[in-house]
Amino acid sequence: MAMPAKRTQREQKERHLPNWEKYWHNFTDLELLRDKSLNLDDTLELLEKEFDTKLMSGDHMQLVTALEDRIQELERIERETSNSKQGDLFDL
Repeated sequence: MAMPAKRTQREQKERHLPNWEKYWHNFTDLELLRDKSLNLDDTLELLEKEFDTKLMSGDHMQLVTALEDRIQELERIERETSNSKQGDLFDL
């Protein structure tokens, strides 16, 4: 019986890592995400533990880009909500 081919390190890593955009979309607390962005070393360490894998520099770039995009999205939503509330004051 032939042994199954061993997975390369890259294949093993890909199996454990999420789509970072979807991962960060689960977070709605803007301050928490800002904190994760400011404390990136700690964030990367926690993610490595969460997914039981070593993140490579390309992974870092992808997850940081997705994190920053999510922060910008939540900031935009916050601004729109604030502007909407201000507009409602004039309707009274």
